[in-house]
Amino acid sequence: MTVVYFTDGSLIEDVFLRRSLLRIPEILSALRTSQSEFINHDLFMVMNSQEVFDTMNFAQKTHLINILQRALFYRWEKKAGKYDLIVRRADHPRFEELCDMFMKLASIETLKVITIGPGFDQLESFLRTKLHLKSLPIFDAIQMDPALNWFWQDYKSAIQLHS
Repeated sequence: MTVVYFTDGSLIEDVFLRRSLLRIPEILSALRTSQSEFINHDLFMVMNSQEVFDTMNFAQKTHLINILQRALFYRWEKKAGKYDLIVRRADHPRFEELCDMFMKLASIETLKVITIGPGFDQLESFLRTKLHLKSLPIFDAIQMDPALNWFWQDYKSAIQLHS
């Protein structure tokens, strides 16, 4: 079973990551299309400047994360596209609910999880420790894309070193 998992998108806080995402055509298109929804902010400035990003409120940041995730999902779907289920971290306020669901899914079939970020959460460690999955069933949509993994591997390694 292939599950598309939308993370919490927390890495959007990092200006380097936002600037890197600006090189993705689907992201550019989504930002242009959504600009009218952000009355007091230029989305391209938000993506390029930490100071401007910090002026956004929580709802605006959450909406921006959703826009970026939809664009990344659209890109992944065009290339790979086959999935059985979509799960959003935002729909599960308690991590335990998410864990229960993945335990049930893993007991039914072989589990493959495609993450749509940018962001990490506890899901990978949960799958490894609690479900005792030896092979890594999580595939990052950015890392899987040969046109995008130029920045993601180093970035992801640096984050894991500091965690």
